[in-house]
Amino acid sequence: MTPEDRKILVDMQVERTHRFLNQADEMMDMGYSDMAVNRFYYACFHAVQALFIQREIVAHTHSGMLTQFSKHFVKTEMVQLEDGSFLARLFQLRQKADYNCAYDITKEEAQALQEPTHQFVEKIENLIRKQ
Repeated sequence: MTPEDRKILVDMQVERTHRFLNQADEMMDMGYSDMAVNRFYYACFHAVQALFIQREIVAHTHSGMLTQFSKHFVKTEMVQLEDGSFLARLFQLRQKADYNCAYDITKEEAQALQEPTHQFVEKIENLIRKQ
């Protein structure tokens, strides 16, 4: 992949990140906590994917993305341990919200994720800009 192609893909992932953040905020406003958590997770996922594309890091699964994020960014202290923990927790909540019909994400749980998700995305975008 050429550097120009890589930049295009990074920009596309960042655009998707912001689209999903906006959708999450809209879902919160409409009272759809489970859908908001899904969008919060995918906003973070696409931000991390943009970072991975830029740094030529490959992850084939969501679990692989968490592992690679920890290996390349948490363990090297490019991000804080709390950022890795947040991403892993968001992944777990998204799975519960999407696949476990006996588990409902409360409005309070979703609200507690809203600002940290925006902050996480901002941190990832700062890493992308530094490269």
